[in-house]
Amino acid sequence: MNLNNHLEENLKNVPGGVALIVLDDLLTVLHGTDTFCSLIQNIRSKSNLKFPLALLRVVYSADIIYVTQQLAQQRQREDGMFRINFRILQDDGHFKWVMISGNKTMEEYTSGNKAYPVYSCIAMDVSDHMMDYKRLEQMVEYYRVISELSKDLYFEYEIATDSLIFNDLFYEMFGKESKIKNFRKKLEKNKIVHPEELPAVIKIFDTMMTGKKQVRFEVQLNAKEGGYIPYTCYASMIFDENKNPSKVVGKLDTKGRMGSLNEKALMKLKKDTLTGVYNKESVMIAIKDAMDKQKLDALSSLMFFEIRNFKGMNEIMAEHTGESVLTQIANLIKTVIRTTDIIGRVSMSEFMVYITDIPSPKIVYGIADYLCSKIDDLYGYKHSKNALSMSIGIAFHKGSQMDFNTLKANANTALIMARKEHGSSFEVFYD
Repeated sequence: MNLNNHLEENLKNVPGGVALIVLDDLLTVLHGTDTFCSLIQNIRSKSNLKFPLALLRVVYSADIIYVTQQLAQQRQREDGMFRINFRILQDDGHFKWVMISGNKTMEEYTSGNKAYPVYSCIAMDVSDHMMDYKRLEQMVEYYRVISELSKDLYFEYEIATDSLIFNDLFYEMFGKESKIKNFRKKLEKNKIVHPEELPAVIKIFDTMMTGKKQVRFEVQLNAKEGGYIPYTCYASMIFDENKNPSKVVGKLDTKGRMGSLNEKALMKLKKDTLTGVYNKESVMIAIKDAMDKQKLDALSSLMFFEIRNFKGMNEIMAEHTGESVLTQIANLIKTVIRTTDIIGRVSMSEFMVYITDIPSPKIVYGIADYLCSKIDDLYGYKHSKNALSMSIGIAFHKGSQMDFNTLKANANTALIMARKEHGSSFEVFYD
């Protein structure tokens, strides 16, 4: 076998396939290996493709503008490289994400009176990567919305540059730039921290710079409208690959909604000894109070969580980590809700969460979908009798018209429907 034949045989085995593609308006494919043809066809297509063919015609219709924008960017490149990605709709309703990358050749393709460059390209099926990316993108957007709703201030302090950076909400709350350079010098003279608390804040900052890994403290900050807002500051040190202090990350957490309860009711609120969230009686008191004080146009949601088959998994986790599965799950739920939201344990394996003042039901759907996926990843061992799953029932209400018992019954109805699924899932109550 000569070198050219050997090379051609190897190209046929490249995963995803190899093709010669013209950078024209239709992305004309002059030639492609069998694996390339298989990649760009949907499940039903079995016939051999004929070249030249217009690659743009197999692109999912909703992605045409997206691909056109990518082509415009590729034409501006001067490095001779080429890369685009797009979706192909399969017959079973799923999408296949395809990425094509390549290098410019010496050849040109003439169509009409125009000559277009030809690229030698490799194609890959990147569906798994793109789905992970899209889920991550959705979670980033979710956390952005949550941070805006909660009025929490997230920050990052770069030790090397002495720069403190807050999220955009900082400017809205205090009328100051969200990036503060030469922070250590400005800390002593700042007028945002309450004067009586400033010496303690400076001391805490210095202790972190001398090696303390985590801190938590109370502080009052002067808002631009006037008046001090109480915050709880949580901060943790991040180390680089050489185990040297690199940055401090954390948040300034606004006081929770529990402040709306009167002193007598506050005294009754108690925590569940195992999970650290409110117990059954306390969570119901807190939710009823929040519902009574809800604005007429505000949308809120009650979520019922049931942990299924937790006993077998709990025995395994207790043996290896000494920690209860229910404690881990309670902590997981707390990472995706705001401090102004309410969480409690209402039975052996059930939790109740009340999420207040949400702009769209999609926020709650995102929380439920993320938690179901996370539970399946962490505890959903396939082909094992110890696999654990989570069922979630969701109900919404607007204003203060609905009473707690009705909202609870609606969420429970949705939970009953969610239980019918084998793995983790959620259902929403609709009238």
